[in-house]
Amino acid sequence: MPTQTQRRRRDEDEEPRRRSRRQVESDAEEASSQDEDGDVSMGGGGDEAQLIKKLVRYALACEHARIPIKRDGIREKVLGSNSRSFKTIFDGAQLQLRHVFGMEMEELPVKEKRTLKEKQKATARKATGATSSRQYVLVTTLPPAYKVPEIIAPSRAPSARGEAEYIGFYSFVIAIIVLSGGELSDMKLKRHLARVNASQNLPMDKTDNVLTKLVRQGYLDKVVEKSDHGEDDTVTWCVGTRGKVEFPPESIAGIIRMVWGAEKPDDFEKKLNRSLGLQQPEEDAGGA
Repeated sequence: MPTQTQRRRRDEDEEPRRRSRRQVESDAEEASSQDEDGDVSMGGGGDEAQLIKKLVRYALACEHARIPIKRDGIREKVLGSNSRSFKTIFDGAQLQLRHVFGMEMEELPVKEKRTLKEKQKATARKATGATSSRQYVLVTTLPPAYKVPEIIAPSRAPSARGEAEYIGFYSFVIAIIVLSGGELSDMKLKRHLARVNASQNLPMDKTDNVLTKLVRQGYLDKVVEKSDHGEDDTVTWCVGTRGKVEFPPESIAGIIRMVWGAEKPDDFEKKLNRSLGLQQPEEDAGGA
């Protein structure tokens, strides 16, 4: 039988363990409380920092595969049971992306309703229509002086040359569509591609396969209007949501200037700005 002294020593030994259990329970209760912004308190910076790093890795992986960073994907693959901390983790990841990688997540625009059937559906649910795409892509935040090929070089996967050729192709296609008023028939697009011998100059795949890939990645939209009279379907090409974000009018203007080189006509800038809907330079506007 243990003596009274032995029992007292055993109780003294167990007291720190009981205090430790109480402290863990207290921390758990604190971690489940909400902060003033409505986000769940993480009960310390460690878990929050890990989730921020996880979201940064997820965003970089999505961008490498050229797939959108979806809110539902962030909640499922990054946050898990901490879904109520979305704003805190998202803002923290934005800071990391800007300061370390010179990028940030920018929300994609809502996809336009182009066919008659899509417009009718959108009108039917106008009261509850989506105002947010809930999808993001990474865009650079570097100053213009650093947006040069030596710094923003093509990815090395699968190869730097293959990536450069791919970027050059879809830049060309997007520029053609924008200069054509925002949409281009399938026949006219194929005509433009034939003029540059795309079928021979695209080493990565067949032209139709590359166009399909661009639709899948959001650079292009292929709008198919079904015919009710047994005729061929009408196919129109437009710029997709990713294409709009990655290639604003200013970027397209830069591509066109580079293609023209030094020998531009006198009214080149005026025509270019009018075609892309850009504001005329002040000196030109004042003299008009």
